[in-house]
Amino acid sequence: MTAATANYEGSCLCGRVRYRVAGELGAMSNCFCTDCRKSHAAPFATYLDAPRPGFTFLKGEDNLTTWTCESGTKRSFCKSCGSIVVCFSDTDQKSIEISAATVDTPFDKKPEYHIFVRSKVAWYDIQDGKPQHKAYQPK
Repeated sequence: MTAATANYEGSCLCGRVRYRVAGELGAMSNCFCTDCRKSHAAPFATYLDAPRPGFTFLKGEDNLTTWTCESGTKRSFCKSCGSIVVCFSDTDQKSIEISAATVDTPFDKKPEYHIFVRSKVAWYDIQDGKPQHKAYQPK
């Protein structure tokens, strides 16, 4: 790692779990799938792509529980406060999805698109003009 490599750090709500990303953050997106909505108890979840080889837990990895959804997607959340920290698939070794709101280091990204809008709740209107995809968008 060189001095020019970006580093981002983040944590769960209670601070028992902390992580670092060495490398640039990728795309930021809002996911409206049922799994994300239910697990975040919100109309959508916002994720940042991060390089999986550059992702490390600084502390609290043993304080995580991982839930595997029917789709095979895994979500790791803090056992103490319930914050979803990461979302990933065993088939993608290149990237990991970080819950954007857990990143503590300032960054200047904004959501680029919306995915799984076919599962969007009727009471939430997307009005930002960003692309909307009914299903997963390959990176």
